[in-house]
Amino acid sequence: MKTSHVIQHSLRLWLKFSNADAFEQASRQPVIAQQEKLLEIIRRNRDTEYGTEHRFAKICSVEDFQSSVPINTYETLTPYIERTLRGIPNVLTADKPLMFATTSGTTGRAKYIPVTPSYLHEYSHGVHVHTYRMLADYDNVFEGKALVSASSDVEGYTESGLPYGAISGYLTRTQPSFIRRFYALPYEICTIKQVDLKYYLMLRAALTEDVRLLIMPNPSSLLLLAQKMASYAEELIHDIRMGSVNPPFPLEHPAPRLAGLHSDPGRAAELTAILNERGRLLPSDVWPRLTLISCWKGGTMPLYLRRLPEFFGNCPVRDLGYMATEGRGATPLVNSGAGGVLNVSSHFFEFLPEEERDTPNPNFLTCDQLESNRQYYIYFTTSAGLYRYDINDLIRVVDFYRHTPVIQFVRKGQGITSITGEKLTESQVTDALMEVIDEHGFDIRHFTARVEWGEPPCYAMYAEMGDSVTRSDRQRFLLEMDRALCAQNVEYEAKRESQRLGPPILRRVAPGSYVALRQKRVAEGAPEAQVKIPQLSTDMKFGTRMEVLEEIRIEREGMGP
Repeated sequence: MKTSHVIQHSLRLWLKFSNADAFEQASRQPVIAQQEKLLEIIRRNRDTEYGTEHRFAKICSVEDFQSSVPINTYETLTPYIERTLRGIPNVLTADKPLMFATTSGTTGRAKYIPVTPSYLHEYSHGVHVHTYRMLADYDNVFEGKALVSASSDVEGYTESGLPYGAISGYLTRTQPSFIRRFYALPYEICTIKQVDLKYYLMLRAALTEDVRLLIMPNPSSLLLLAQKMASYAEELIHDIRMGSVNPPFPLEHPAPRLAGLHSDPGRAAELTAILNERGRLLPSDVWPRLTLISCWKGGTMPLYLRRLPEFFGNCPVRDLGYMATEGRGATPLVNSGAGGVLNVSSHFFEFLPEEERDTPNPNFLTCDQLESNRQYYIYFTTSAGLYRYDINDLIRVVDFYRHTPVIQFVRKGQGITSITGEKLTESQVTDALMEVIDEHGFDIRHFTARVEWGEPPCYAMYAEMGDSVTRSDRQRFLLEMDRALCAQNVEYEAKRESQRLGPPILRRVAPGSYVALRQKRVAEGAPEAQVKIPQLSTDMKFGTRMEVLEEIRIEREGMGP
């Protein structure tokens, strides 16, 4: 048996028997799995400050837990987390944190999530199952390499000396060596903040590899990777031929030294031939054995997913799973749809029906009480010290796997605007946008709507468009978006008909505006993979610093719905 086959066989065994079998067993008996997970977390942390305050020692059931522990937000847990950041032990968790994972909060301030050994095990469980199922379905994937993007796990240090940053970077850095050898990118690329440089080095490393699997959370990042490949094709080929690294732009900081970037004249010749024949480098051409892409498919992602075939051909796309820094909620097992099986063996979950969010006595449900095709807010209890944690996410139950719900991310809870009572949601904006694009074929690259105060108030729509979209197309797009929003939301329609809500405004912004916005947020400290530009923004200042090339209005109200 060849060495590579031995490694692949070992990887399959390790994934299957340490994680996948437990996942399968839990999915058959989710109630038992959830109770065991909850009590495991409670018992481990019963003597912590938080556990003592909330009588963890007396909790023997889900009902006990719900009566003893209140619903939490990051703000309610902040006093405990701040003491943990200072190095005070046994506050939220008995385990000492390895690091703090950072994520952006609704106020814009960073949130710090304690990553304990127990939490890391919980979080990794879904990663391993996801990987195992991809291996099982595509057994040639690890004949080549996996291009997996990650962000830096060391953005700085806390008062106690522990690092804080992205959990993806920590997982990348601490992978066992027999897994790391399948990665196309060295860990050092995770540490780069300058977006152009990060993508250049990703391509410099990966263009010499036989990439079979591509994992990037945000599909807009996949498009950016393809665009950078085309933009820097000649420079990348030259560097591959010479064994050098010379990005064609100014560096904010010196580039890290990366091992393994040797001269490869043969590969440079292959890439030159592709460039001469096709006129540009495309991922589908430079990685002809690319077998699977894994990225987010739910929420606002369809706008970007529809463009992937232009660059990646007909490569299948599997959802990466519902996950956040605060926990890993679901693991997809198939390519179709954007749903994943609830990770009942990773964390403990509670759910609140969408319509009960603001009721005085809400009825919190467990996973066995959920119904298909209904929407719920999801609450996490994890070994990171998050107890009954409101992550402010709305999910939909789309199916069941064995006896466990298959859930799909819908939107953030705050993704609602209501100027005159229309209660417009981000998912309605996304659905309207995709309906208009699918029907008329408009090349819309990026899109965000926000409230615009006036007499009457209205919605301003910021869009980055392809060159094929003419002025008459832009006028038609604005009209069709207005009509589609009326079809999606009867209150929006009523407010438009009564003229309490004015006709929307379209602002066409300069090419590269959204990439620049992403780069700005990364420079401010957000992990690149976490930057998701909303398609409905509650920020009244959104777009005010973008270069607006053209503003289009519905010229007379009779042209609207």
